[in-house]
Amino acid sequence: MKKVIMALIATLTVCMFTGCGNSSADAKKEDNATQTNAKAEDNKEIPELTMSWGNELHTGVMSIPTKKVDEFKKQGVYLNPLSKDKFELMDGEKKLAVLNFVPSKGGSETANLMSQNHVDYGFCSNTAILSAVDNGSKLKIISPFQSNGIALVFPPGTNLKSWDEIKKHIQDKKEPLKLGYHSPVSGPRIVIESVLKTQGLKVSENPSDVDADVILVDLKGASNLLPSLSSGQVDAWVGPSHHPEAAQDTKVGEISLTLKDFPPVGSWDDFPCCVLAATQNAIDKHPEVTKALVKLVDENSKYCNENKEEVAKVMSEIIGVSQEAIKLCEIKYFTTPSDKWMNGIKVYVDALNNMNKFSGELKGKSFDEVKTKSFDFQFLK
Repeated sequence: MKKVIMALIATLTVCMFTGCGNSSADAKKEDNATQTNAKAEDNKEIPELTMSWGNELHTGVMSIPTKKVDEFKKQGVYLNPLSKDKFELMDGEKKLAVLNFVPSKGGSETANLMSQNHVDYGFCSNTAILSAVDNGSKLKIISPFQSNGIALVFPPGTNLKSWDEIKKHIQDKKEPLKLGYHSPVSGPRIVIESVLKTQGLKVSENPSDVDADVILVDLKGASNLLPSLSSGQVDAWVGPSHHPEAAQDTKVGEISLTLKDFPPVGSWDDFPCCVLAATQNAIDKHPEVTKALVKLVDENSKYCNENKEEVAKVMSEIIGVSQEAIKLCEIKYFTTPSDKWMNGIKVYVDALNNMNKFSGELKGKSFDEVKTKSFDFQFLK
């Protein structure tokens, strides 16, 4: 009996030590796995991507997070500057991407760079992206960005302050009015051409067309807007803020109409213009980066709307115009694709179709089809 008891004790002892040994081994395995996963996370390749915006107030306010780092750091997602054109996209302490910045002269250039895969995220006019999609580019509008901020500018002393006065001025001229724009598929150009045509004026791009009421002139970049007026290259131009306000502030020109005054009066007020767009490749391969960037854009929109004095101070230094000129701007920043925003985009789509600007993927398509091909708002949720 004694031998049996001793044998049982020995067996139990072996089992206990075996069990403890397995527990230790399992714990060690789990610890090693945790360390391996942590190491893999640390060694995870950080993507290096490229973003672009212009040197104006429609898209240029994306410079604000690069200057107000501590303000945005409080919100979670922020840009940590490595140099004047390279930033780390951070979410708290986590580095999501390195973002290179490429300045743009206008929407057409931004869309072209994105179409050629030189830029992953671009801030530009919705019409530039829609035109690129029409041409077969794999791009998507992933967030609205701003509305308003478009104005028609004449030389100082012209004193035209209503559409009726402007229309009479055009019709009374012995030769066509030369009207400049900064980019072929920019919001300002599409809006003014649509307005002119619906108001019964003949529009042409042929400088020799003597029968036209208005000849549209491509000034090839927003930086040429002010000089074109003072040199007499054009009789007037339509352009994005800050350029109209700067023209008036420096007495190079005077603002005759802003969007809220375009005919029919009130119908263009709060009208959408610039957006954030991404390549399909960036959306598919870097969803975490894309979502964080959209969040940053949303926080920046709120900051710009709520801190106009500070924004004017920062952007004045970046753009090189007075704070007073910037304060004159009527831009609103937001990231919600509201029904009003959608209706505004539909007006652009209809105008692009009516003016035969679409010739490919979007030509003759319903607005629902255009939305499917051109929008992806999953990162706004």
